[in-house]
Amino acid sequence: MGRSRATKPTRGQKIQMAAAGLVIKNWLVLSDTAAELKVVSRGSGQVRIIKKTSPAATGRGQNKK
Repeated sequence: MGRSRATKPTRGQKIQMAAAGLVIKNWLVLSDTAAELKVVSRGSGQVRIIKKTSPAATGRGQNKK
């Protein structure tokens, strides 16, 4: 099984990476699923997995009236 091609992060992915304490310009995205974001370092090739929280847990996604 070959490696996936890493891509530049989208704005939403950048927000998640910054919340995890990563310097955005040093990381590329390998995969983005509903549960996690897998990123790889541009310099060392180190892979990190960022767990996502559900929108209900953060208070987002709810209609406020």
